[in-house]
Amino acid sequence: MIFNQRAKKIITREAIGFFLVKVAGAALLFFLHLILVKLLGIKQYGIYVYAWNWMNILLVVSLLGFHVSLIRFIAEYNIKRQWGLLWGVLKRSQQFALGTSIFISIAGVTVFWIFSGQVSKSIEITFYIAFFALPVFTFIRLRESSLIAFKKVIRSGFLLQIIHPALTIFFVFILLFLIKEKLNAPYAMTANFIAASLTAAAGAFFLSKFLPDKIYKNGFRFHNKKWIKVSLPLLLVAVTHIVSKRVDIIILGVLKGFESAGIYAVVSNISNLVIFACFAVNVVLAPLVSELYYTGQKKDLQNISKFAARVIFVFTLITGLVLIILGKFVLGLFGLAFVAAYQPLLIVLCGQIIISLIGPVGLIMSMGGKQNMMGLIMSVSVAVSILLNIVLIPLFGLNGAAISTVVTMLGWNLAMLFYVQNKVGINPTII
Repeated sequence: MIFNQRAKKIITREAIGFFLVKVAGAALLFFLHLILVKLLGIKQYGIYVYAWNWMNILLVVSLLGFHVSLIRFIAEYNIKRQWGLLWGVLKRSQQFALGTSIFISIAGVTVFWIFSGQVSKSIEITFYIAFFALPVFTFIRLRESSLIAFKKVIRSGFLLQIIHPALTIFFVFILLFLIKEKLNAPYAMTANFIAASLTAAAGAFFLSKFLPDKIYKNGFRFHNKKWIKVSLPLLLVAVTHIVSKRVDIIILGVLKGFESAGIYAVVSNISNLVIFACFAVNVVLAPLVSELYYTGQKKDLQNISKFAARVIFVFTLITGLVLIILGKFVLGLFGLAFVAAYQPLLIVLCGQIIISLIGPVGLIMSMGGKQNMMGLIMSVSVAVSILLNIVLIPLFGLNGAAISTVVTMLGWNLAMLFYVQNKVGINPTII
């Protein structure tokens, strides 16, 4: 009970802190995208968003699942004081992930070079810059996960929530001042790349401050087979998850053009505001779930999961209702063309409120060693998502993309809930 109360206080304090970081980051990100729409125009903004979404999918592939497994392994090795393994997993995950990201970057540049002339120069150059940025973002995500594992959640949030968007805005204006002409997608991606490089340096500095001194005195120990065995199924989960989140924008770009992709990207960014609480609580909860699961404290795990679910639902409901009321106004800030996207925004917001009732099922599965089943569920979900988007987007446009997103998210959450209740014996819903 003492641990349970302590854990709840940690979750509440850190989640509120991280939530505030996310809110500040959302304001910066909102301002950044508002600036980009105004400076680039809808088509160039759509090209930027299209390349950015592809880069995020390739980023997840580059990470090889280590951005999730690191949280689990660091928490486990830290509580068991296995310093050699802790130091080893930090090093090996970086070697594997950065090596993969560099390979993907070279392959991507080569493909675009071979097919040079098949797309516009603006698209080609934007993708080149995105490929160069891929290893940098891979490094940032690894540092972010490591900080989360050491329960430095708020500091981890500063990297991609505050520092990166703030620097991107700064360099967008620097480029605008220097080139003295209309910005385009390649310039925007360049600003993003420069900002990411400085954010990576900040991530390395943050982590160096929180690593236990003892890990430097015990040398490296490597459990490569174990780490890969756990990480690769998590890679499948992560890839299917990011694809299911980004596939609507990508298919919209293919079927309806970059303008539609750009408009729906704004809808997606606004709707993501309602899951801040879920993300904040899950980030704080991850190392605690790992500790409770591997020390056999099932009752505490049940109580903490249910408490977290209720916090997530309350925040999601309040934020969702606010955005439903102010949705047209917020969309109108980007331009009249975006106001027509209020209906798909409404669909996604209502879906996310319903899904928040289910609780942190994915986190329990990933931190509890159920990554294989989680990967299977997500694989089926992404196949359904692709099929739904291909069928519904030509029929209903942006509404079709929104319906596909909600149905897919609800489906995988319900499937995981069924598994967690029946196989793990935990009921993480708010009820």
